[in-house]
Amino acid sequence: MNITETISNFPEFAKDIKLNYSKILNEGILESSLLYSVILISSIATKCDVLINAAYEESKSYVTEEIIQDIKGAYAIMSMNAIYYRFTHLTNEQSYSSMPANLRMQYMSKHKISKSDFELLCLAVAILMGCGKCINAHEAVLRENNVENIKIQTVARIVSIINSMANILEVKS
Repeated sequence: MNITETISNFPEFAKDIKLNYSKILNEGILESSLLYSVILISSIATKCDVLINAAYEESKSYVTEEIIQDIKGAYAIMSMNAIYYRFTHLTNEQSYSSMPANLRMQYMSKHKISKSDFELLCLAVAILMGCGKCINAHEAVLRENNVENIKIQTVARIVSIINSMANILEVKS
């Protein structure tokens, strides 16, 4: 079952989420491959198995196995970085921010998709994990690479919709 089928069973109180998901699928701001990549990485980041499986099903016509590997690579790196950098951002001890992270991040330079697309995937995870430092860093790189604000905002909207879906699935259970 894909996401569209999964959310068709959502209760009336979640109608806005269904409508918002339909809107992002049809608005054409992100090319299809990137749109479904953001949907997939956001679903993975929710850790909701039903949603993850539905996202794989929904995205299979739009993302290649190579792209899926980059999605997993972005998630692997960001699930580490967002926790570490959120710590350095939230702690009162300022010296941690000036210390070397000593975290290996080679996949940041080994991905096959474009730099901007990879940065948008990293941004999606940073948003979902709530790391302001990572959000600002990836958003700055995207602006430096002339990615339009509407695309950056669309990623944030997708993440928020996917996060809501995961939460609704947990409430429904």
